[in-house]
Amino acid sequence: MKSRLLEALKIGSMTVKNGVFMAPMSLGYESPDGTVNETMQEYWLARARGGVGCIITDALSVDPDVPYLGNTLCFRNEESIASYRRFTDKIHECGARVIPQITHPGPESVSAFRGIPPMASSVYLNSMAQKTRAVTLEEIPGIIQKYAKGAYDAKRAGFDGIELHCAHAYMLLGSFLSPMRNKRTDRYGGSLDNRARLLCEVLDAIRESCGPDFPIILRMSGSERDEQGNTLEDMKYLVPILERHGVDAFEISGGTQYERCNKIIPCHGEVQGVNVPEAEALKQAAAVPVLVVGKIGEPRYAEYLVDSGKVDGVVLGRALIADPDFVKKMEAGDYDGIAPCAACAIGCVGEQTKRHPASCVINPAAGREKELELTKTERPERVVIVGGGIGGMACARACAVRGHKVVLLERENELGGQMRLACIPPYKQELSKWIVYLEHELERLSVDVRRNTVADREVIDRLSPDALVIATGAGEMLPPVPGIDPEQAITAWKVLRGETAIPGGNVLVVGGGMVGWGPGVPDASETRILSYYYDRDGRRDRRGNGSEQQSVGHDTAEPAGDYHDDRHKAGIRKRRRGDSGKAWHTGSFKRLYPYHLCLRGTPGQRSL
Repeated sequence: MKSRLLEALKIGSMTVKNGVFMAPMSLGYESPDGTVNETMQEYWLARARGGVGCIITDALSVDPDVPYLGNTLCFRNEESIASYRRFTDKIHECGARVIPQITHPGPESVSAFRGIPPMASSVYLNSMAQKTRAVTLEEIPGIIQKYAKGAYDAKRAGFDGIELHCAHAYMLLGSFLSPMRNKRTDRYGGSLDNRARLLCEVLDAIRESCGPDFPIILRMSGSERDEQGNTLEDMKYLVPILERHGVDAFEISGGTQYERCNKIIPCHGEVQGVNVPEAEALKQAAAVPVLVVGKIGEPRYAEYLVDSGKVDGVVLGRALIADPDFVKKMEAGDYDGIAPCAACAIGCVGEQTKRHPASCVINPAAGREKELELTKTERPERVVIVGGGIGGMACARACAVRGHKVVLLERENELGGQMRLACIPPYKQELSKWIVYLEHELERLSVDVRRNTVADREVIDRLSPDALVIATGAGEMLPPVPGIDPEQAITAWKVLRGETAIPGGNVLVVGGGMVGWGPGVPDASETRILSYYYDRDGRRDRRGNGSEQQSVGHDTAEPAGDYHDDRHKAGIRKRRRGDSGKAWHTGSFKRLYPYHLCLRGTPGQRSL
């Protein structure tokens, strides 16, 4: 029986073909001119082709001079509006709806780097420790008109509606709505009605500018989950008021950006559907559709939320980065074929902290849809891959999708490699999804998987491959700490495998990265974390300056780094008749996947 999630959903005058929305996410793909470039367009088009009902673009500033990030979507002039019109036409050709999330970045603007203090409801330090300034009463009418013009420009650009951001005690409207930020003593501060006044005035202006048939979705926190913040009861009170001011649907998030960011981007340790209880309660108070966002990555769970009447639609973010065809596969009942998001935030969030565009561990084509498209090869080859860890499995899948004949050799009885250890520590079990998915894919694609097979010269020669991929990963090691006793020292791998138990006492952990903090150490233990970096010759790297953290029970000190083993290598050997072969070596791989070798050719590599 077809889930109600996959049925059409009406929001104001807009009919969406199903109840799956794509969440707004800033991923570092934006252009300096504020328009949609080719990278962003291909990224969103892939999800539109994949069956998403409605795409919500990332934050679009109503004031081009007040950017949210270094590069932020905005309508600068008539030329940019025409550019957006071409983009929305392409999305509509795929059968999807598209709306921008319009906002005034306010306190979250990077304008301070240009010498302009960011504006907010009150004076406080923003997330970048920059002092904000309070918006004056005289400035408010102009700000309201910027919202109205931004919404009207969106309508002219062919968007099907807008989403208005007022969640997370964040950006300008969130700053006014939350008592955690708003300390004003005029008519825009104090009571909940006063704190919501600017939001209501913005809604009224947008309605007047765009008319009654231009849908408005409001993103708000069902609860800020802080004793000083807005509560669920506050939001239940506001819902009918906001409906009277023109809201056609609510998207329920939760938490606050500064204090409870883990509720906005819920990762390991957070339950799935973290905002569902608030969304369900607000649906009872609302006369318009209610959507929910927040760690909804399982297709059957998404269907359950709508079929059980808890919400009217779901907003998926990272799940659609991991698999752009999520909805199409769900419609076909191919749940096991959906590349799963494990809520790791390594690529989508972690890469941006390094000032890189977002990526995805399980989907390296995210943000590179045209460049890394897996098309059928005209010259199928016999490819042998040595190593059945996550990299080797993904490599085998990519080669098989392209049409190559693939043999995967793994010396152990189970596939997954180090990922089997990575999913053992508390809250990390979700990582096992990647192994389950890739095993399913290898079976579907008829990859010849040979377990308990050591890839020696005789085995390789017998297989006679056209290309050989080495994906054996890294080995465990003891860091070259002077005076270390190899008999007493143990590796994290042995702890994770259960080969060595730590019953208690004084424990010294060398390496304060995720591995060092992962293995189970009894809470009663006195645990000291030492973080040093060593080069491959045993010399302490300049990054390691003896930084040290100490805690009782290992749950209060901040991780201070890790030592690195540079032995993770991957390479391809091309076999030719009559010679000993030529090797293309890739050097040290920082990403999990050596199968980039199979997707594109760069100097020193060979494409398959």
